[in-house]
Amino acid sequence: MSKKKKDSLIQTIIKGPSLGYTDNFPKRHIWREIAKELNGEFKIKHNSGNELEIHNVTIPYKQFEFFISISDTRPLKFQSSFRPIIDFNLVISWEDFIERIIKKFGKPEIQLGRKEFDNHYLIKSNRSDIVRRVFTNEIQKTMLKHNIYSISYETDMKKHKSNLVSVIQRQVGDKEEIFELIDMFKLLIDNLEKTKVIK
Repeated sequence: MSKKKKDSLIQTIIKGPSLGYTDNFPKRHIWREIAKELNGEFKIKHNSGNELEIHNVTIPYKQFEFFISISDTRPLKFQSSFRPIIDFNLVISWEDFIERIIKKFGKPEIQLGRKEFDNHYLIKSNRSDIVRRVFTNEIQKTMLKHNIYSISYETDMKKHKSNLVSVIQRQVGDKEEIFELIDMFKLLIDNLEKTKVIK
């Protein structure tokens, strides 16, 4: 086998599928730094067999706090809980082939006006007016740039509780990328406050 082909094979293996497992150990220092800079808290947990590592970061923001988690087998996730003012629900996720077909024949989905975003994501909500005010151009750009998998916001008015959850991706990028995602999540919280969705 020539050196060129051998190098190509090695690159294919490195870039190939992780079979659902990624090693988080090398990212410990990044999460420690981020937690310190944002007056947050960083914790490392392991499963019962001690084979899998889970990273949890808690970050205070205004009167809220949000949680960032990632493990060797689960994707990067941001989440926060609130006291809702109104009944608002939302799911934004990647649009797959089947959903495109359903969209053509079913109820029209919510569109935000940015073609690249509208083609990439499927938006479902009980309040399209709020979605348009919360998901500003800046948030749409960040979602596209980092190819965020989904964002959901669910309200339970009986329990006076709502949850905002964003599933980002399997691989954690560098510190700069994580800060961009944190800034986007903060902006989402700001916009939910401005539109009087949360207290």
